[in-house]
Amino acid sequence: MAITTDVLNSTLAATSTNTSGTTATSSMNSMMGKDAFLKILMTQLKYQDPMDPMKPNEFMGQLSQLTQVEQLTNIAATLEDMKATSESGSISQWLNVIGHQINTDGSTISKGDSVVLSPSGNYDSIVLNLTNVSDGTVTQQTINKGDPLMLTYSGNDKMKVSAYALKDGATVSCTYSVYQTVQGIQSGADGLVAVLSSGDQHKVSTITKIIN
Repeated sequence: MAITTDVLNSTLAATSTNTSGTTATSSMNSMMGKDAFLKILMTQLKYQDPMDPMKPNEFMGQLSQLTQVEQLTNIAATLEDMKATSESGSISQWLNVIGHQINTDGSTISKGDSVVLSPSGNYDSIVLNLTNVSDGTVTQQTINKGDPLMLTYSGNDKMKVSAYALKDGATVSCTYSVYQTVQGIQSGADGLVAVLSSGDQHKVSTITKIIN
C-alpha cells in the first residue's frame, strides 16, 4: 500500500509543467488531486505493517508533497479565474453601465425596463401582451402605427412579454427585444455578470447593446 516517492515526484513534476499557463486546470483534473492523495495516504497508514511502520521522516515527506499538490491546485484555480476575468475586463471597466439598460435574450421585464418592438412588415397596430408572472393575469396595450416602438414599463409586477402586429385585421409577425436595467456588477462563477433589476444575472461578455 506504499505510495512510492517516484510516483509522487512524477505526478508533481507533470503538474508543475502546467502551472505557467491556463491549461493547468485540465491537467490537474486528469491527475491525482489532493483529496485522492490524502485518502490513499490514510489508507496506507491504516493497513501498514505494525511491525514495520512508516518512518517519521518518510511520513513527513509525503505530507510535504501533499501540501505541494494542494498549492499547485490552488494556483491552477487562480489562473483560471484570472483568465475568465481578462476575457470580460475588470469590474471597474463595467461600473459605468450601472443604471443603464442592456439587451438580454429574456422575455421578462421589471419596473423601469424597456421593450423595443419590431414588426416584420407593414402594419396598422401592434398588440403588446404583458402576463403577470405572479398571478397569470394578462394586460394588453395597443400601439398604433406612428407611435414610438420603444416602451418603458412603469408597473411594479414582473411581466412576461409577447407581441403581434395587425394589418387589415390579419396577424403580422412582430419580434421584440428586452432591455433590462443594470443594478450592479459582480464577479460570478462564469466571470463578470451584470445584476439586473429583476434580480437575474447576465454575463457581461454577451452584452451587445447599451441604451439610456
